[in-house]
Amino acid sequence: MDKPRNFNQGIVLLSAFKYALRTLEFIHPYFAMRLAAFFFTKPLSYQLLEREVFVDSNAQKSSVHIKGLEKSVYTYHWTGKGSKIMLMHGWSGRATNFFKIIEKLMDLDYDIYAFDAPAHGKSRGVTTNLPEFILTLEFLLNKWGPFEAILGHSGGAFSSAYVCARHPEIKKLILISSFDKAIDLFKKYFDLIGLGQISQKLMGDYFFLKTKKKITEFSTADSANSIQAKTLVIHDESDMEVELFNALNIDKNLKKGRLIITKGLGHRRILRDDAVIDETLDFLKRN
Repeated sequence: MDKPRNFNQGIVLLSAFKYALRTLEFIHPYFAMRLAAFFFTKPLSYQLLEREVFVDSNAQKSSVHIKGLEKSVYTYHWTGKGSKIMLMHGWSGRATNFFKIIEKLMDLDYDIYAFDAPAHGKSRGVTTNLPEFILTLEFLLNKWGPFEAILGHSGGAFSSAYVCARHPEIKKLILISSFDKAIDLFKKYFDLIGLGQISQKLMGDYFFLKTKKKITEFSTADSANSIQAKTLVIHDESDMEVELFNALNIDKNLKKGRLIITKGLGHRRILRDDAVIDETLDFLKRN
């Protein structure tokens, strides 16, 4: 059973953080931006759950150095004789979040690969960002490929779509709880912490300096225009973290897309739902 979370503690910490930000913005907006940027790029860390132990213990594991990023990530391989599939977890997640899907894929003898993104799971690091997700995914696809399919969740789905648009050899793509525009994530974060306009502008400039990409350049719906793979989009209508309109935007731009809207599963439980997993497996098995 999942342990209950202390939501009151989160409220207290957020209030203290917002107070510190306001103080720093008054003194120097740049320092406020750097504080905000640090927490924006620092994923939360969670202990491995008992339900994930089986897939974790049955994986072949290694550490892979990502050229161009100069970071190493923790990788997983569940060997099978069937089609090769890559799994890409979301922000503050880890590869074993897909434990239930992995177990079903193992039963069907798929050749399954996954990794913990930089600063996630068992990979080292404190901060990361979506361009690092993308660079890592692309590097591992090239190293271990070719792949028949990619399955991504949330930020991992966003990254998977971006990479798949540039890899026409991938035949099937599954996007679960994906967001569309990266700029929307920034705006939600700015609203949450009450960051001022000057610091917001500085943060946009800072991320361009770090990633060489403008925030507005990242859109899953834009990537969808170039995706050649058959694509399954799955999203829950009550997802409070990534609203349903994101999936609708993505789906309408896909050439070979199919949209499934679920009810009552939210953003994370959707990965453990039997009906969602059955739809995913049926999609993978179809020609």
